[in-house]
Amino acid sequence: MNKPNVKMDVLKKAVSRFIKNAPAKSPEPVDPLTRIIMGFLEYDCDAERAEAALKKIQSNMVDNNELRVTPAIELAALLGVRYPFAESRCSALHRTLNSIFDREHHMRLERLGEMKKSEIRPYFQSLAGISPYVEAAVCVDCFDLTAAPVDLKLLLYMQSKDILPEDIDLRTAQQLIEKCLKAGEASDFFHGSRKEIDGWSPKVWPAREKASSPILGSTPAEAQAQAVAADLAEEARKKAIKAAEAKEKARVAAEKEKEKKDKEKSAAPAKRK
Repeated sequence: MNKPNVKMDVLKKAVSRFIKNAPAKSPEPVDPLTRIIMGFLEYDCDAERAEAALKKIQSNMVDNNELRVTPAIELAALLGVRYPFAESRCSALHRTLNSIFDREHHMRLERLGEMKKSEIRPYFQSLAGISPYVEAAVCVDCFDLTAAPVDLKLLLYMQSKDILPEDIDLRTAQQLIEKCLKAGEASDFFHGSRKEIDGWSPKVWPAREKASSPILGSTPAEAQAQAVAADLAEEARKKAIKAAEAKEKARVAAEKEKEKKDKEKSAAPAKRK
């Protein structure tokens, strides 16, 4: 595969323009889990619809755990048929929320506050279902890390303005943009770029595959991983049963031994008489 021909001077000028275009008011701080949910709602979408969708979810869900177990198809229906890529984004959100639950055993991310900064982004990048945009958005807004939230909409916009070539993929674009960012510029780039493209939309969106969900079905790799996990869980269950049986046998044997000794003690005085 040929390396994309990127004009770095053009890219740096565009990044600088996005930074200068940043809103004067910084975004309100939110917890990482809420930012993840918002990230899934806002990629390739305008801010107004994403904010309305978040409010709708929050008003219909008791908590994030209910959101995690709600079937993706029901969540997509809640967003409405006109919401862009609703089923795809809801399926991916499901995978990420379940990935968090599998690691943390609850729907909270306080543990990340104890991590080194260098460990935080790899944590998010390794979550199932998460996209480059979502992981970068939560890293920028919640942990002040240098990252570039790039969704397909921003990539297509930059390609339409000849800032990036047509043959570049999203992750490569993200990495190149991050090379242009200095410390402390990530937030301004993020919100400046969102502001500039908010009212823009491509004439044609490229076709995209539907993301799988634990509730709608798994990818072959995930199915294999789940099968391995199930086998390990079954093996652990059998070992636990054997250990419990051995413990019970030992308890019964100890009781019998105690009864035997008690009988011997009670019989001893009778013999002396």
